[in-house]
Amino acid sequence: MKVFKLLLILIFTLSIILSSSLLAQDKKEIKKDYEAKEKIKIDLALGSCSIKNSNDGRIHVHVVYSYDDESFEPRFREKSNTLYLEEKFYGDTPRGRSDWKLQIPQDIKIDFNSGIGDLYIEGKSAEIEGNTGTGTIEITLAQSEFDLNSGTGNIEVVDSEGDFALNSGTGRVKIKNSKGDFKANSGTGNVEASVITIISDGNFNSGTGDAEVKSPKGDDFDLSINSGTGDALLNMQGSPIVGYFEFSTHLRRGRIVSPVDFDQEEEYWQGDSQYIRKSFTKEKDTPRFYISTGTGRAELKR
Repeated sequence: MKVFKLLLILIFTLSIILSSSLLAQDKKEIKKDYEAKEKIKIDLALGSCSIKNSNDGRIHVHVVYSYDDESFEPRFREKSNTLYLEEKFYGDTPRGRSDWKLQIPQDIKIDFNSGIGDLYIEGKSAEIEGNTGTGTIEITLAQSEFDLNSGTGNIEVVDSEGDFALNSGTGRVKIKNSKGDFKANSGTGNVEASVITIISDGNFNSGTGDAEVKSPKGDDFDLSINSGTGDALLNMQGSPIVGYFEFSTHLRRGRIVSPVDFDQEEEYWQGDSQYIRKSFTKEKDTPRFYISTGTGRAELKR
């Protein structure tokens, strides 16, 4: 019995080694270099893309793929001051994957689109528009304008600065240690922001998930936290409670929680539903905080 088990383990190990070897042999690479452009337009059917800084002022493109050459074609095209990078498939979509790795100079506008691929941006200073059907989007150490969307994937921004418009249909949207103006939304996922500095406006919304902002910083800004059916939470994490605070929820289905007593309270109708709004002002009337939910909990934590 022991000999039989050892034989099975040996066969299994050999199969893994052979499979890895075959996969390595199947990988193909293309490398191209270009002069700096004003814009790079990336249109990938299935591939993922990572973008980092270039140190020599040129654009470097490195494509690694495992598709058959008869069914897959990476395309590279220059027109005017734009570089076009595309994927073309022939016949039925084959098995495999493709990864595009770009190194580009600063201040080149990026327009990215992929059916299912991921997008990773690190250390860039450029206007970035990105869309993927099911992939993940991650932004790290970047500074610019960001207009990013994923149908079902997560979006995460860390250590970055700029003007953020982030949306996921069902994924989580998470922002950490970043500065700027924010518009973050998820249809069904949670929306989370922590250790952020708001310049003028922050808007964090989830349709059915929770929306939570921790330790927001800034001066005269407006911060809106909203969930349709989940909880809307503002956690000051020990920071002073200063400014105007307004809470709203469905009169009978939601709940408002605050460690500070309210100055004003009113009930109002919105369509066929009755809501309640409570507010207080402490020390000064800015920043302004708006915390609302349909049927969840609207809460301020010290």
